[in-house]
Amino acid sequence: MKMNIMEKKALYTFGCPNHKATIARLRLLAAITPDPAAGKLFCNLAAKLSGMGEMYRCFFYTLRMEMGSYYDAELTMKLAEVSTYDMEGDYGEADEV
Repeated sequence: MKMNIMEKKALYTFGCPNHKATIARLRLLAAITPDPAAGKLFCNLAAKLSGMGEMYRCFFYTLRMEMGSYYDAELTMKLAEVSTYDMEGDYGEADEV
C-alpha cells in the first residue's frame, strides 16, 4: 500500500494494532477535526485501511519500525545541524586559507 509521509505520521500517532479500533478512531478524528484538510486526510486513511483485514497487524508493526527509524534520522539531522552551527567560530572563517 502506498502512503505519503503525512498518512504515515497520522497512523503512527493515532493507530494501534487493533484494525477495527484504528479505523473507528480515524473516522472519529475526521468528524471532530476543525481543519477540512486534516479531516479529509483522516477519512481517506480510514478508507485505505478498511480493506486490509488480517494484513493490518503486520503492516502496522512494519510502519512503526519504519517511522521509528524516520524520527531517529530526523533527530540526528537536527543535532548535526545544531552542533555544526557554531563550529565556524571555533575554527576560524570558512573562507580562510
